[in-house]
Amino acid sequence: MKWLCRLAFLVVTVVAAGLTVGPVSAGERDMPGATVESAVALARRLSPELAASVLNADAAAHRVGAAGVQPDPTVTLQAWDVNSRGVGQRWIGVEQQFRLWGKTDLEKGIAQADADAARRQSEAIEVDLGARVKTAYALYGAAQRAVDLSKSLKQRVDDLLALLRLRYGASSVDQQEVIKAEIEAANAAADVARREGDAKSAAARLNALIGRAARTPLAAPKGFRPLKTKLTLAGVQDLARSSNSQLAATHAQVRAATGAKELTDLNYYPDITAGATFVQRPTGENSGQFLLGFKVPLQYEAKDAEQRAASASLGAAHARNEALRIRLDGDVAEAWFRLEAVRKAIKIFEQRQLPPARLSVETARKGFDAGTTDLATLLESERRLRAIELELLAYKVEEQSKYADLERLAGGSL
Repeated sequence: MKWLCRLAFLVVTVVAAGLTVGPVSAGERDMPGATVESAVALARRLSPELAASVLNADAAAHRVGAAGVQPDPTVTLQAWDVNSRGVGQRWIGVEQQFRLWGKTDLEKGIAQADADAARRQSEAIEVDLGARVKTAYALYGAAQRAVDLSKSLKQRVDDLLALLRLRYGASSVDQQEVIKAEIEAANAAADVARREGDAKSAAARLNALIGRAARTPLAAPKGFRPLKTKLTLAGVQDLARSSNSQLAATHAQVRAATGAKELTDLNYYPDITAGATFVQRPTGENSGQFLLGFKVPLQYEAKDAEQRAASASLGAAHARNEALRIRLDGDVAEAWFRLEAVRKAIKIFEQRQLPPARLSVETARKGFDAGTTDLATLLESERRLRAIELELLAYKVEEQSKYADLERLAGGSL
C-alpha cells in the first residue's frame, strides 16, 4: 500500500508541475523540458528502471506476510488390515509441526529487514535517476545556449561580410579582407551546425533518461535551475549519513544478517511435531492415538558450518556498511570541494574576463567602423568573447552537475 501511495504521489507531482506553467498551447503543455522539475517528475513516472525497483520492493514487502508462519498441518487417511473381506481399521489423523524458540519471529524480522533494504535500494535508484536527469538537463540547456551564441556570432560575421562586400572597390577595403571574412563566415556556419548537433544529442540523452524515444520533442529550456549557495561540508555530510538511501539499505542488510545469525544459533533447538489419530474399527470400540516427535540434531558439523557462515555474513554486512559510510564522507567532500572551486572560477569569469571581453568587442567594432581597427583585430575580439562565453557555460554545467552529485549523496534535494 505504501508503494501505491508513492506511485500516486509521483503522478500528482507531474500533474502539479503541469498546472504551474503559464498559459501555453496544448502541445507545449505536453512537452517537458522547460524546467528541470518537469523533466525529473516525468522521469520518475516513465523510467522502467525505477518502475522495476519499485516492483521489486513491493515484492519484498509482500514476502514479509509469508515469512515466520507455522507449516500447514498434514491430514492422514490410513486403511489397516485390508483383505478380501474389506477394511479392518480406518485411521484418520492430523499432524502439525511447530517451530518454537522464537524462530518464526526471527524469520519475519529477516523478511522485514530484506523488505526495508529493497525499499531503500529503490529510493536510491530514484535519487540517482533524479541526479542524472538534472545533469542531463543542464547539458541540454547549455547546448541550446551554445547554439544561440554560435548563431549570434554567425549573424555578426555575416553582417560584417555584407558590409565588406559593399565597401569593396569603393573604398580602401581590399580583396584579402573580403576573403578573410568569407572564411570566418564559413567557420561560423560550421560551428552552428556542430552546436545544433550537440543540442540534438543532449536532447536524445535527456529523453533516454526520462524513458522516452530519443527523437521525442522537448520544450525549450528556461535556463539553469537556481542553486543554494550557503552550504557547509559538515552539514552535507551529516545529511548524507542520516538520509542516504544506500547507507540505509546497508543498515537493513546488517539487521537481516543479524537475524540470520540468531536463527542459525537455534539450529540445535529442534522443532516438534504433534499429532492425533482417530482409529475406527468395524467391530469393537473406536480408539485414538497421540503423537509427539522431534528431530535429533545429530548433524552437528553441518549446523556448526551454518553458524560460521552466518557469522561471516554478518561481519561482511558490518564491513560493507562501514566502508560505504567512509566512502560516502569522502565522496561528499570531493563533490563539495569541486563545487566550491567551480563557483570561484565562475565568479572570476563573470567579474574579470567577461566584461573586458565585451568591452574589447565593442571598442573593436567602433574602431572598425571608424577605420582605425583592422578586420583581424575585430574577428579576434569576437572569437575571444565567444570562447569566454562558452567556457563560462561549461563551468555552469559543471556547477549543476556537482550540485546534483551532492544531492544524490545527501539522499535528496539540499
